[in-house]
Amino acid sequence: MLPLIIAIPLIAAIALFRVPSESKNWIRNISIGASGLVLLLALGVFLGFDSSNPAMQFVHECSWVSILNIKFQLGVDGVSVLMVLLTALLSCASIFYYLTSTKNVSIAFLALMLVLEAGTLGVFMALDTVLFYVFWEVMLIPAYFLIGIWGEGNRIYATTKFVLYTLVGSLLMLVAIIGVTIVHYEATHILTFDIQTLIHTDIPKEDQIWMFVCFFLAFAIKVPIFPFHSWLPHAYGSCPIPALVVLTGAMSKTGAYGLIRFCLPLFPEAVEIMGFVIAGMAVTGMVYGAWIAIAQTDIKSLVAYSSISHLGFIVLGIFALNGEGLEGSVLQMFNHGIIAAALFFIVDIIEKKIGSRDLAQMRGLKGKMPALYGIFMLVTMAALGLPGLNGFVGEFLILVGVWTSSSMSGLGAIYVLMGGLTITFAAIYMLFFFQGAMQEQNEKLPADLNDIDRNHYALLIPACVLIVFIGLFPKPFVDKISPSAEYILTVEKTVKTSSGSDSSDHH
Repeated sequence: MLPLIIAIPLIAAIALFRVPSESKNWIRNISIGASGLVLLLALGVFLGFDSSNPAMQFVHECSWVSILNIKFQLGVDGVSVLMVLLTALLSCASIFYYLTSTKNVSIAFLALMLVLEAGTLGVFMALDTVLFYVFWEVMLIPAYFLIGIWGEGNRIYATTKFVLYTLVGSLLMLVAIIGVTIVHYEATHILTFDIQTLIHTDIPKEDQIWMFVCFFLAFAIKVPIFPFHSWLPHAYGSCPIPALVVLTGAMSKTGAYGLIRFCLPLFPEAVEIMGFVIAGMAVTGMVYGAWIAIAQTDIKSLVAYSSISHLGFIVLGIFALNGEGLEGSVLQMFNHGIIAAALFFIVDIIEKKIGSRDLAQMRGLKGKMPALYGIFMLVTMAALGLPGLNGFVGEFLILVGVWTSSSMSGLGAIYVLMGGLTITFAAIYMLFFFQGAMQEQNEKLPADLNDIDRNHYALLIPACVLIVFIGLFPKPFVDKISPSAEYILTVEKTVKTSSGSDSSDHH
């Protein structure tokens, strides 16, 4: 089933180029059909996932480069199964939105969106380090063209900066992947790139530190973590909304996922040494992103800077190094994807309706767009962490994890206070955004301005349902995360580099 989830969007992307540009129905059917089918398969994997089993499930394995023992190996655990569902959901929603809101539909745009979906899904499912790296690079190619060709503003500068940052991180990660494999080979004389085997290798501390730094930089840039965030405002500001929803909702999560999948189990001593420093960087990014968001009058930029803040929250929970923090981070990765996607869709709907993203020109939309007003209010409350909605659950678990963390060098209480300050700032900029767009009176609004249509309802209502359902009943999601999170935090090192013995079990 997992190979199909990757293959379907790639096959559909190729098929689109065989369709004449005037065949609108075929273009629509292939693109939305492929992304919809992937969503159904991802939902099937999620529902069929055994919550009590921390090991990889739905594993598919076949030889790829046999001479180097590189395998095409896929699987999901409690961490990745949520990310696969999120990616499939946001990709389907983005393609649907593009098809229903764009008059001159581009086959190339849709094909690149499908390739971006396949690459992102591959990152979350790859169980071979080389395969992971290939999918990591595959994500970059469509993102480059989507921003560079269909973007706005200074899109060339934005794409150049985005690609350069990401490529530097990718090359460092490749060096570390080779390093980990060499250490394992010297201990066992077995050449493998299998992640589930490599995590049991007891890597010497001095090697752990440089390898951890290489992996961390690659993932920190992708998240991004402060101070590696400077590409984000440019890329997000230039990126077309359908691509941006996948970029911020799913692709940015690949960085946080990489920290969980590689850095925590592979380099525990390096994490213990540098974890509280990285947590400090995350907290700085939380406060910085929220503070800058308050100053924005362009609503797209406001949501972009708020993403820096929320993603900092996720990284903080990861480096709490306990069950509550890690569970909260994974759940918040899913929650943020839903909330950020809904916000960016709302931004684009408003811009298309009134022709501007400037808050000063919006006021008074409530009277003309009451349905959007209600949906926007719910998403706003979720974004600022109102209890009973999904934004609260993840943040609460993260703060509990940080408060009880033994790895924060006594700074846990300070980080929690800064987290509280971030939530306060979030309330300021989200209410500023909501009230600035919806409240008061505005005589300059277009006379023919109308409310959202049925396509917008089909897009935003599922987001609202998830926001409320997860907020009130997060147990089905947390139950899937918990065993895998505990396993990642307690991986036993059974491959001893000093003795060269390999007693590890393949999980």
